[in-house]
Amino acid sequence: MPSRTALVTGAAQGLGLAIARALHAAGHSVTIADINQEKAEVAAATLPGTLAIPLDVRRKDCFAEALATIGPVDILVNNAARTQARDLYEITAEEWDDVLTTNLRSVLFATQTFAPLMTAAKWGRIINLASVAGQRGGPQVQGAHYAASKAGIIGLTRYLAHQLAPHGITVNTIAPGTILTEQTALAPPEKVALVVGQIPLGRIGQADEVGALAAFLASEDAAFITGTTQDINGGVLMR
Repeated sequence: MPSRTALVTGAAQGLGLAIARALHAAGHSVTIADINQEKAEVAAATLPGTLAIPLDVRRKDCFAEALATIGPVDILVNNAARTQARDLYEITAEEWDDVLTTNLRSVLFATQTFAPLMTAAKWGRIINLASVAGQRGGPQVQGAHYAASKAGIIGLTRYLAHQLAPHGITVNTIAPGTILTEQTALAPPEKVALVVGQIPLGRIGQADEVGALAAFLASEDAAFITGTTQDINGGVLMR
């Protein structure tokens, strides 16, 4: 497969960094974008030839700045998100708006910025990170705003897939279940055991497994796959 250019948002750590590593291993030129520039630079230093740029995905002008800095990209991974556990009756309007802006509106802004250049090139891959939370709902999956934002990503992905397919651009969603990241590693052992007990495969997922799935969706082998939601949850949700 020819080397492509890739941009991964929220990639200074966690799933974003795992995806950046997988794309880098596949031979692509990767840019790590994150609101925390210092962390992004540390992450990029571990991957030779990788760039790091600051990016606040809540602001459309920041995407324009990213485009001016790195130019067109072939592979866009919308991973940046705000994860916020909150009781339904304690969610404020400000918090609701910030979670939806960070998680969902950012996908629109990124696509509006980079898809026209993919259209001109007649090739592109857009991969959006949702969550099993957006499929199952319920109090066990963070807050209502988080679940709503991730469900919205699934719907937006389908719309974008229809819109962009004639131009050689595929758009897909990855919906992870519980994955071992820096955040989940800090969870109390008893909570982890409870979660594992609900997973048919009997373990939580690895970030590298999500990275491998993203790298496949970005490849030529996935050229006939678009508008899908790729579940990676150990069997918690089977369809």
